[in-house]
Amino acid sequence: MSIAFFDVDGTLLPQPSLEKRFFWNLLRHGRISPANYLGWAAQMVRLVATDPATAARLNKMYLRGIPGSVLSQPELRHDRWVPELFPAAIQRVCWHALRGDKIVLVTGTLAPLAYMVKAALERQLLGRGVETTIAVIATRLVIRNGFWTGGVDGAPVFGEAKAAAAKNFANSRGVSRSHCFAYGDQVLDVGMLASVGNPFAVNPNPRLRRIALQNGWQVLRWTPCPPPTAGSRQALQWKGQAAR
Repeated sequence: MSIAFFDVDGTLLPQPSLEKRFFWNLLRHGRISPANYLGWAAQMVRLVATDPATAARLNKMYLRGIPGSVLSQPELRHDRWVPELFPAAIQRVCWHALRGDKIVLVTGTLAPLAYMVKAALERQLLGRGVETTIAVIATRLVIRNGFWTGGVDGAPVFGEAKAAAAKNFANSRGVSRSHCFAYGDQVLDVGMLASVGNPFAVNPNPRLRRIALQNGWQVLRWTPCPPPTAGSRQALQWKGQAAR
């Protein structure tokens, strides 16, 4: 058995990041209060003074007081704002599943958002006749009495924390990292990519592309589904009517 580690934002899904999309969706529906803005700004000032490198990643005060169940509420249903997975990403995940590889999402995005991607991938695989359970390593939020506090539980999963998470996961299962795969799109993924025997730079930004070429890593270009045309929408409508 081998392990395939996948970043999420920009690797499995188009940018902008899921957290940014989530933030704007909350804002659009009036879920972020003025007090949360003030709390976010105050926390940012404190964190920049002590830990400027990860201040933004540690500061989730905009979520303070929001129920952890918010993603299940009708007006915030994720199928309205989460983009489709890259078709090539689904194919690659399916290929790993058919090989018997363990698939792991290793992402700095918020854990509730990462679990949405996990569920979407598992549905896609099941539709292809492949049943598997995908593991998730993501940035966890502190929750009390059902509400987010605005704090991060442990360290955010960025940069070297990703590499450490991949190493720990492989070691805990007795799998040689030389047999593992990793997929990422930014320089923050370099540690994770370098920690495995089969690294892939997916839609890399210029810095990661240079590093990938210098190290002989494979570079992949994954593109989104093309937007539906008027003709394709009409065909789908006809198909639905015929089915009825």
